Amino acid sequence: MPVIDLEKCTRCLKCEKDCPARAITIETGEISDACIHCGHCVAICPEMAVKPDFGEIFLLQPPSVTPEDFRNLTAGIRTCRSYQQKEIPEEVLLQLVDNMKHYPSASNARPIQITIVRSNEKVKLLNDLTAEALIRMFSLITSPVISLVIRLFIPSLDVKKLKRYKTAFAELNKTNDSQICHHAPAVMLFHGEVSKTGMAEADANIWATYTSIYANTMGLGTCFNGFIVKAMGKKSKLNTQFNVPANHQVYASLLIGYPKVKYKNEASRPEPKVSLL
Repeated sequence: MPVIDLEKCTRCLKCEKDCPARAITIETGEISDACIHCGHCVAICPEMAVKPDFGEIFLLQPPSVTPEDFRNLTAGIRTCRSYQQKEIPEEVLLQLVDNMKHYPSASNARPIQITIVRSNEKVKLLNDLTAEALIRMFSLITSPVISLVIRLFIPSLDVKKLKRYKTAFAELNKTNDSQICHHAPAVMLFHGEVSKTGMAEADANIWATYTSIYANTMGLGTCFNGFIVKAMGKKSKLNTQFNVPANHQVYASLLIGYPKVKYKNEASRPEPKVSLL
């Protein structure tokens, strides 16, 4: 639990007022077990009188990133499917993980664990097993009996288009030895316990998104890979081969590496529909 140093505390009540769980009683310096460990009390205290339950306190520097800087950064981030055959130093990968302590969590429980696949052999194995799993899944969905049942419940599903995609995918897999992983030097898996009430999927996608942005500031390129997520679903046989616990599910995956190409132009995309109420 965070601890309040009453000798440093000036009773400004900023922490008490900002606490989302209403767990702080500043008169007594107590923090109840209603605390959700969000760290707001540590972050807001001008006297650094609240000691965190983990790690140290560091004074924040004024942000130097302007809205225009951020817009340029995000406009330049594109999915990377072409990587240099250059290993990512372990300290760089661990730096990506270390910064995750700053990212928000949908449930505030921070249930996500990270597995980094970085040996050539393991990345190739992940690629091949994922491709095999997808071909089996496509074959099952497009089989006459199953596709008939699916059309009854999902009439919008274009089974013919799915069959064409399956055929093209299987043919390309014969000549492309890295159709899934694109020869990326590292694949980051975001996984957590399977739960009907938890928000691990939201947390994984939040962390993967922040990690992608941070990686790009370090000269790395990234690719969100939904194929791997589909293949490593609940109780997938792939999971144990990549240090994913049996009761976990992979909710997001990110290919990471040094890109072969650079993009010079901003490419416009459709804006989302907006409703102002």
